[in-house]
Amino acid sequence: MSVQANPSAQSLYVLQQTLPWGHTSDLNGRVSLSLNWTVFDGGARKNRLAQAEAEIRRAQAQVGAVHDRIEDEVWTAYSNLNTAFRQREAATALLDASTQSYAAALESYNYGVRSLLDVTAAQKVLAQARSADVLARTQILAALSDLAFRNGDSIQANTRKSRP
Repeated sequence: MSVQANPSAQSLYVLQQTLPWGHTSDLNGRVSLSLNWTVFDGGARKNRLAQAEAEIRRAQAQVGAVHDRIEDEVWTAYSNLNTAFRQREAATALLDASTQSYAAALESYNYGVRSLLDVTAAQKVLAQARSADVLARTQILAALSDLAFRNGDSIQANTRKSRP
């Protein structure tokens, strides 16, 4: 819908021989009112609506994909943490067994029953078990921090430092 107004003012001075000067003024103009109504748009409105609905479904699918990816990352981090705990248990058992084996080999060597090579081999296995134990502890900490990161949690409790 549109409205258009075009005013025009006219002013006329007239002199006739037997009459005095004459003046006339007039306000003329035009006002037009236009109304446009689309009766048939060839399905453009329907197509725009279908396109908007498709965009909504696409956005929802993207949100679902991101949600699934986040769940997968959290579950992977949780599984890695459980695996790290089990590896720590195995490393602890290996360390305990290696410690006992080394102690037995050393005691047997002191009694003259075993050789120095047996003690050295037991010591090597004990060192490997200690290394495996340290690695298992490190993996627990790494897996724990990864899980906290994936969950968006802070590892440390929220503490506020007060300034004097």
